[in-house]
Amino acid sequence: MSKGVTIIGSGNVATQLATALYARGCTIVEIGSRTLAHAQTLAQTVNARATDSLQKLSPAGMYIIAVTDAAIPEVTEKLHAGDALVVHTSGSTNISVLNKFARYGVLYPLQTFSRKRPTDWNTVPLFIMANTGETLQELQSMAALLSGTIIPVPAGDLAGLHTAGVFANNFVNALLGVARDLAGEQFPLLYPLVRETVEKAFAAAHPRDVQTGPAIRNDAGTMAKQLAILPQELQPLYTQISSLIASDSITK
Repeated sequence: MSKGVTIIGSGNVATQLATALYARGCTIVEIGSRTLAHAQTLAQTVNARATDSLQKLSPAGMYIIAVTDAAIPEVTEKLHAGDALVVHTSGSTNISVLNKFARYGVLYPLQTFSRKRPTDWNTVPLFIMANTGETLQELQSMAALLSGTIIPVPAGDLAGLHTAGVFANNFVNALLGVARDLAGEQFPLLYPLVRETVEKAFAAAHPRDVQTGPAIRNDAGTMAKQLAILPQELQPLYTQISSLIASDSITK
């Protein structure tokens, strides 16, 4: 981007995007955040200016809105971008939220991000969409700085894919938290099991084809014993997931 990129946001996605683009030679013009201290912390790492005012943003060639889904409409309302390209990074927010701008699009990275954990952008699928073919080409050129896996999609939203990501990432991580509580200090010993589970699921035609465990076998005795040792608040979750697995076995 000849005029550089401004990142609006200072959270996990904004931090990883800003640092990755900067490392690849992109000029980061400014970091905007409602909390100035957060903007300044990130800006210092990418040699950019910092601001807590959308009305005072410097001119840029692209504005990347990397904030929470709920904050996107407010940012859009306050942002004045001229003829710059404006994109958001949400997988669950329709592209139409940006239609006040002349050129706009979506840059959705299908990955989980943390501020302090480095991201291997080469492995991150980037889903892009834009309001015109020309804008899509510009966005694709920028995305190519980050990843070799770029998937243009029709205008609309990516809610289905984002929801799949919630099941595959957020829910799985929450269940791993339960496993950690149950296994205690032996939790690291579950890693080979988790790795094999994931590898089998992606190697199979469908994950349910390689489902194992007491629910798929309708082993009521084992399930009753496991249910009994669980805290009461987790028992409905165990029962519901077991029912889901059992219903899959019926349809196979």
